[in-house]
Amino acid sequence: MPRSLSAALRVLLLAILAALAPSLAQAQTPAPPDRAAQLKQQGDASMESLHYAEALGAYAQAYALSKDPALLYNQGRAQQALGNYPDALVDLERFAAEAPVELKARVPKLDELIADVSKHVAKLAIKCDVRGARILVRDKIVGTTPLDGPLALDAGFASLEVDAEGYEPYRRQVDLGGGTQTVLEIPLTMKHMISVLRVSSTAASAEVFVDGKALGNAPVEAAVEPGEHKVAVHRAGFDDIVTTVQVAAGERKDITLEPQKSAGLASKWWFWTGVGVVVVGAAVTTAALLIDKPHSNGDAFSPSTVSAPLRF
Repeated sequence: MPRSLSAALRVLLLAILAALAPSLAQAQTPAPPDRAAQLKQQGDASMESLHYAEALGAYAQAYALSKDPALLYNQGRAQQALGNYPDALVDLERFAAEAPVELKARVPKLDELIADVSKHVAKLAIKCDVRGARILVRDKIVGTTPLDGPLALDAGFASLEVDAEGYEPYRRQVDLGGGTQTVLEIPLTMKHMISVLRVSSTAASAEVFVDGKALGNAPVEAAVEPGEHKVAVHRAGFDDIVTTVQVAAGERKDITLEPQKSAGLASKWWFWTGVGVVVVGAAVTTAALLIDKPHSNGDAFSPSTVSAPLRF
């Protein structure tokens, strides 16, 4: 073989070795352990040492990375150990639904385990016409209306509260039986929106009436229902004032009434017209009595005898 050809082969071989060097080095370096497997091992160790909250956290992280259904079973057992039965039931039921047959075969008493956990879980269905109402069980928010389905809760006696803006809160104690479902219809009542009406008057000590009820001397204020109200102000020597006022829900309304002094009976035109007729009539009658009329015997009456009866 010519020396030039041999040199060329050596150069080619060196080039190939240089290209393969990173791959060979990588093959010789051990691959880092799988993170999900690491987390599962941490969770198993925490379960064995009875640190159930730490185990649950590790299992949850591992499942987020691997989606291994076996981790659902492990999460369920950690939740069960912590007394979180509703969450334990969710994880175990998901394991039963998602795990392959060969994996479930490794848990021969799975159905008994799920049944035992179910005894500690109650289902609560809430029906409420108000959308967006908060549902609190044992002072913890567990959902808002409308619900997608029944709530899974710890069995036993519990405080229930349902509230929404503008409505009176609904509160009661409920007995949530384990392994059963309770259905409740919640009637929320709108809050009573109090309105306030304040009545003042320019006439001192004027008495105020609202819807016919005496409230005392102005200024006065009173809580009223939303809507229209009849307001009257009375004071001796003044003309009464009566008006209507519209008050909105939750509104505070102030009004001032200005009664005018009464002119009195003697100043009214209708009074003097009537009196005039009476006076004129009296004058006519008196004049008639004072006119001398001839007596039947021809003598004339004198003014002093005007009171004597007339004889025709």
